[in-house]
Amino acid sequence: MSFVADELVKWRDSPAWYDRIDLDEFERLAGIGYEPRQIAMYYHVPENDFLWYFNLVGSPLKYHYERGQLLQRAKEGLAMAASAETGDNVTQAQRFDKFRQATGYRNSINKIFYDDIG
Repeated sequence: MSFVADELVKWRDSPAWYDRIDLDEFERLAGIGYEPRQIAMYYHVPENDFLWYFNLVGSPLKYHYERGQLLQRAKEGLAMAASAETGDNVTQAQRFDKFRQATGYRNSINKIFYDDIG
């Protein structure tokens, strides 16, 4: 008897509590730094249940969590870039340079470790 493991861990049906989650608010919570377990508590969802669905292949929860983090970092980066362009704000230019380095480092790590994972 054989089976394909990825068939067991893919997102199929949404759990009953999924409709209670406002995805825009969920993305904002992710963007300001809350962990998935804290967001589960916020929405009054059992932590283990939430994390199970969060970690499934193709999980919309994980997608919206990562999207929320990306949107927040992008907003911060765009604001820093606009301030740094004028050259008047040296501190902002330094922060923007550190931001770019950190983003480049994070992207490199993700490419090295997770590149072949679709």
